[in-house]
Amino acid sequence: MSDYDPTRRTALRLIGATAAASGLATAATAQENESNESSGDAHEGMGDDADQTPIILAGRSEYWYGIAPEEIEGEENPTLDLAAGTEYELVWINVDGAEHELIIETADGEELEESDSSEEAGEAVSMTFEASEDAAEYYCEYHPEAMRGDVELGEGFDLESHSSHEEHDHGMENNESADENSSE
Repeated sequence: MSDYDPTRRTALRLIGATAAASGLATAATAQENESNESSGDAHEGMGDDADQTPIILAGRSEYWYGIAPEEIEGEENPTLDLAAGTEYELVWINVDGAEHELIIETADGEELEESDSSEEAGEAVSMTFEASEDAAEYYCEYHPEAMRGDVELGEGFDLESHSSHEEHDHGMENNESADENSSE
């Protein structure tokens, strides 16, 4: 009916921005893995942050939409499972062109972390923060009622490269886990 289709345009921008954000994280992780292959246990001394991929959300006035990791994919205002003391990269993509800014707060409403704001559809905003035991919720500064989700502190999302992940066997080559399980 109309030449302007905001839903289709938003979807195309989201796919492009997500691919760009995911591609950069994957390339960085691949480079890090390559440089660590020859150094044996050097990976373990670098900290957990070196191989993490970002948490990715899409921001629209009605809700934050989970894109990655897989645990939140497709969820509206997904709960962010974080491990206290761990540094995270969170990327959010503006999909509707309204102004958004992501804020993490305590249960008492005290601001712990905040991203830059964006009002440009398709723009990706990245923030790096250390998860605090005080973190309780995240929300949009401009749409605080609709765009609000919980923060839970626990094990944290599986954001690491699977090459050293023993707790989750996803069919990846992980001979150490298989050997340990068969010897018990």
